[in-house]
Amino acid sequence: MTREDQLPRTSMTISALAALILAIVPLPYPLDVLRPDFLVLVVLYWSILAPRTGGLALAFIAGLALDVLHGIVLGQHAFALTLMAAWATQVRLRVRVFSMLHQSLTILAFLAGYQFILFWIDGATGNPVTFLSRWFAPVIGALIWPALAGLLNRLNDR
Repeated sequence: MTREDQLPRTSMTISALAALILAIVPLPYPLDVLRPDFLVLVVLYWSILAPRTGGLALAFIAGLALDVLHGIVLGQHAFALTLMAAWATQVRLRVRVFSMLHQSLTILAFLAGYQFILFWIDGATGNPVTFLSRWFAPVIGALIWPALAGLLNRLNDR
């Protein structure tokens, strides 16, 4: 393994662990409703930038970790995250040349798809389906995408 292959793996691991920590840190209710899906954003970033290093395997492992930490249906987040990572991998070459506004709108579509899959699984398994607050996370995630992508670009360039 060359140094070029190792750098994305190190950056990917650090960013995924940081996003996982941000996903489970307890927050008061008003702030928790506005919490973006940091782990989904990081997985989408690595699926678009380096799909061989951080594509479907990262999505599945990160999703399973999120399932275990939240104590919900095992595989729910892993399934949704893997589907969104596969979709991001398919359109990655187009997304990389989009302007930041178009990238944010594409990320909004990915995040809304992720939430819809979770919504569907919750309904199918009989779990309580949350209200409108579930749909705040995709909007907030799309709004912070430019800052997060810039931060991860800097981390990856080191």
